[in-house]
Amino acid sequence: MSELAEELERLRVFADPPGLPFAGAGPVGTADMRCTPEDFFVAEHSGLTAAGSGEHLLLRVRKTGQNTRWVAKRLAELAGVPYRAVSYAGMKDRHAVTEQWFGLHLPGRAEPAFSFAADEGVEIMESVWHDRKLRPGQLSYNRFRLRLRNCDVIDRAALESRLQAISVTGVPNYFGAQRFGRMQGNLFIIRDIAALPAIGREQRSFALSALRGALFNGYLAQRVFAGSWSDGIAGDIEISDRPRGVAEHDHSVFAAVRSPAGLLWGQGSRPTQEEAEQCEQTFFGQFPLVRQLLERAGSRASRRVLRARIGNLSWQFSDDELQLDFALGPGSYATMVLRELLVISDKGTLG
Repeated sequence: MSELAEELERLRVFADPPGLPFAGAGPVGTADMRCTPEDFFVAEHSGLTAAGSGEHLLLRVRKTGQNTRWVAKRLAELAGVPYRAVSYAGMKDRHAVTEQWFGLHLPGRAEPAFSFAADEGVEIMESVWHDRKLRPGQLSYNRFRLRLRNCDVIDRAALESRLQAISVTGVPNYFGAQRFGRMQGNLFIIRDIAALPAIGREQRSFALSALRGALFNGYLAQRVFAGSWSDGIAGDIEISDRPRGVAEHDHSVFAAVRSPAGLLWGQGSRPTQEEAEQCEQTFFGQFPLVRQLLERAGSRASRRVLRARIGNLSWQFSDDELQLDFALGPGSYATMVLRELLVISDKGTLG
């Protein structure tokens, strides 16, 4: 086994969310998720005020049973534009009902007549012209409504206590399993640094995102073990968890807060100091070839907050079902909220 392959194998554990450390005492029962797509509903709140004119057409789309990239490609096909002319703020689950925004660059064009077949599971809810491109992460928050079925809860009072706790403290901002592909396969797309030029653009994107995400999860797991993921340590770099590009007057469920942030590895990283610097050196020093691969591929360093805040959390029990309503900032995963509460069997991955 090559040295890079050995590093990739060691990274695999950080791409498997059930094995990552919990902020609390761990799950207090079991439940089934996504028995039907309607059980998992998520809607983007963009926080943008559209200009009403310009060469970028913004579409609010409701999709059922389709992934974001498929919808983007279908929109490009129907509009007669290249795939690169379509943008979106965030990726959304396939096995779900989701509402999200797409942007199409249509200079000098009228709005196309989009027509989706009934079995495609796509409906355009709203369209508006804007003077700027919709960019990744350019949304205020995501609103979730989840129905968990076949709940077997050991102690309902303990579960309610856990819900109340995470509504205050939030949860570790791990990347979810979607980031890493089936059986963490996205980690192994690039097995040789020399093979980088031969990897297609989309596969390359999957691979680099997975590698950066697994490194982040590993560093965050170290901080969760140490109990320093929420309040921070000396020398931490703090960033705002309010996304850039959101209108200042947006009445988000989240007020802007600066929080400790972990490194998404790439070129040009800004160094931490003191205890935080030691923590980063200890962890990332274990993966020199993965770091080299990311830098050679041109990934640019950035940071991600260690804590995912939960907005407006509410819940309701009904027999063996639990309904949860809450908001998360862009890039945070609802499944990482659920894992702090229950052991989840995801039925949507079986279809």
